[in-house]
Amino acid sequence: MKKESDKGISKVKKIILENKKILIIVIVAFAFILCGLLFFRGSNEARLTRNMESLGKSFYEEYYYSSQEKVQKDMPKFLSKFEKTGIRINLKNLSKLSKTDQKLIKGMVNSKTNKKCDFNKTYVIIYPQKPYNKDDYKLKVNLDCGFKK
Repeated sequence: MKKESDKGISKVKKIILENKKILIIVIVAFAFILCGLLFFRGSNEARLTRNMESLGKSFYEEYYYSSQEKVQKDMPKFLSKFEKTGIRINLKNLSKLSKTDQKLIKGMVNSKTNKKCDFNKTYVIIYPQKPYNKDDYKLKVNLDCGFKK
């Protein structure tokens, strides 16, 4: 006669064998989720780039576009002047304008070297794009935080 513990183990084995496909799917899904989290969390440089993009987006949509919209009669014509040259704003000026994003600005530090990003040389360039609405733009970030190029 089999012991009670042997019966329990054989039941578990039977369940695993019967649900092998589901188990494989769960394991693969878990692996994808884990890889995705690692990928999206990214490096310190990627995090700082995302922070600058967020600051640039906030500056352009909430401050710059709104203020220019009030004084410019033809926004598309005005913004088209900056499509190639862009609108450049450094971290120093962003820190003066944005009271709500101070946590992001203070967090602009290379965590590997503990070097703060240079407030003058770290900047975002905003390139307005057709049809020149509030959310029609591309961003380019330059970080000066001690990363090797």
